[in-house]
Amino acid sequence: MAVVLENRCVGPEVYRMRLAQTPSTPGQFYMLRPLEGAGDPLLGRPISVFDCVEGDSVFLYKVVGRGTKLLSRKREGDEVAAIGPLGNGFPLEDANLTLIGGGIGIAPLYYLLKEHGRLFPARKRRVYLGYSGESFLTEDFAALADACKVNIGGFVTEDVDFGLGGLYCACGPTPMLRAAKREAERCNTRLLLSLEARMACGVGACLGCSCETLLGNKRVCKDGPVFPAEEVLL
Repeated sequence: MAVVLENRCVGPEVYRMRLAQTPSTPGQFYMLRPLEGAGDPLLGRPISVFDCVEGDSVFLYKVVGRGTKLLSRKREGDEVAAIGPLGNGFPLEDANLTLIGGGIGIAPLYYLLKEHGRLFPARKRRVYLGYSGESFLTEDFAALADACKVNIGGFVTEDVDFGLGGLYCACGPTPMLRAAKREAERCNTRLLLSLEARMACGVGACLGCSCETLLGNKRVCKDGPVFPAEEVLL
């Protein structure tokens, strides 16, 4: 169990929740389940870590169904079931960093941006954020990046220069990831993708979140969610 320290709306049906004593590293996630009694809902929801402050993870999620709707109703002092940290996150490397996020896919990129800046202050950090409608949390990213470009209603990958070198990381809808992979391959650029998938267990037991790779099927929860772009078949 984890105690809710904060849970507030930060965008259109988008919430930011801070849970006490839930350590994590950039790119990891937790399976969160609201405690409503009688095992309803039965399964947790995979929620990306947006930030981590003094051992408390901050989660960013969008209300899309019953489970996330119940999470959005939690208030300070309430408890939720929290299993994690789960998954293999992003590497922290001494290289220039370019981040590409689409919609709620921006969630795992902020913590990476913050930690990269802390460890490698001399490196450049560029951020590209894409939204289909109203944007959210762009100021948070802009405060930590050397450059932050926001695209609303268009194709954010068209704004990105994939020839700048360094490490590129992306998270968002599959069409966006597919476009980023194509451009990265054209420019011979190293790109990591954080994949999103429906999950039942979050620990690799149920095989419900398998994705196709050049090395066969892999589990997004256990083998990912971060994969080299050239390995994933999108």
